[in-house]
Amino acid sequence: MTDAIMPTKIKVGIEMISEARDGEFDAAQALLQKILGNVVANPSEDKYRKLRSSNGKIAQLLATKGVRALLRGAGFVEDGEFLVLAMETPVEGVQSALTGLQASVQQRAHTAEASKQAALQERKANQETDSEQRKVMKMQISDDAAARKEPGWTAKAAGVKGGRDIVTASDIGASGNAGG
Repeated sequence: MTDAIMPTKIKVGIEMISEARDGEFDAAQALLQKILGNVVANPSEDKYRKLRSSNGKIAQLLATKGVRALLRGAGFVEDGEFLVLAMETPVEGVQSALTGLQASVQQRAHTAEASKQAALQERKANQETDSEQRKVMKMQISDDAAARKEPGWTAKAAGVKGGRDIVTASDIGASGNAGG
């Protein structure tokens, strides 16, 4: 069903429900799909067209932002403690709400998968960078080890331009005076 045909209340309800946290969204969409699916599958069955808002599950569902707008857009009206879809109300609105809800579920799953793939790509890029840095460090260590085996090699003080030879302990910042 296209957005042009979908009633505004249904669109708004679906958008609001889609903004819910994962657990809240999952619970709401599962129950809504069951409720709306029952009406579509059994349009002449009165028990599927009446929701008691004082029922625990229904009350929790209605507490989710956007659910009332979706149900009203589908054709349900409030009648005391009930939300009722009159027998003369066609099920096209309910089908539209169900279709929109299913599309929202698919969009949310697609977005989650894309986010997961992006995180994996970032992790892979970081691993490749770390791997390259380790290779460079290993080459430097290998080069240093090879240089130490060369005849005439002398240790150089680190951080000194030109690499001054290390001759005494004070050349590396160590002195024999241990505290006193």
